[in-house]
Amino acid sequence: MKKTIISAVLLVVASILVAIGVAEISFPESFLTFTDQDWLIDIWPKAYRYNIHVGLAAIIIATGICFPAYRLQKDFAIRALETLFRVGIGGMFIFASIYKIQDPHQFAVLVAQYQFFPALHLESVNNFFALLYPQFEFWFGLAMIVTPFVRESAFAIFWMFVSFIIALTWALGNDLGITCGCFELEDGDAHDKAEAWTSLIRDLILIWPTLWLATRKNHSLIKVWRNK
Repeated sequence: MKKTIISAVLLVVASILVAIGVAEISFPESFLTFTDQDWLIDIWPKAYRYNIHVGLAAIIIATGICFPAYRLQKDFAIRALETLFRVGIGGMFIFASIYKIQDPHQFAVLVAQYQFFPALHLESVNNFFALLYPQFEFWFGLAMIVTPFVRESAFAIFWMFVSFIIALTWALGNDLGITCGCFELEDGDAHDKAEAWTSLIRDLILIWPTLWLATRKNHSLIKVWRNK
């Protein structure tokens, strides 16, 4: 029991660090970030420039913390990590889909800014993609959490991450100053490339736990804890 408690505490700390890391990388000025806090900027005016460094450091430390948690109580750690990854990644995809489903026209504008489909002579696919893709995000994200089909859901989300990475790499390679359009629908005007870089880093990090989930057995979150 003592080992389980210590393992649980370590995983809670790791989860908080991951949340802070992802927020620092992709969601500056959110309640989880601190590099943009006034008190820190008063002390160190350039602190906000290091949000990606802080975010990556937090995720690396969190990964390191998971190892002793795993060694202390292997079975508990695996169950906890599966639960956290399913709820976290599934919830993120549900959240990401809501704005796009509510305003497909604006999402179509954001998709068009990547200039990917015209390069493949598939201009007509743009609007269809903008309508269909958010539905995939919502339903596979929901399935990740509430259904036993974790492998199928994770496999689908893995390939969505691959598509995000390809699109962002394309945008950066073609020097497109764009807004990602991942979690909010902003205007389609040109931006600097910082957001594309932060989104790419985030996706390159999150694709790995998604791939791990694709190797897990199919069972509901309740059975994750009931099965021996």
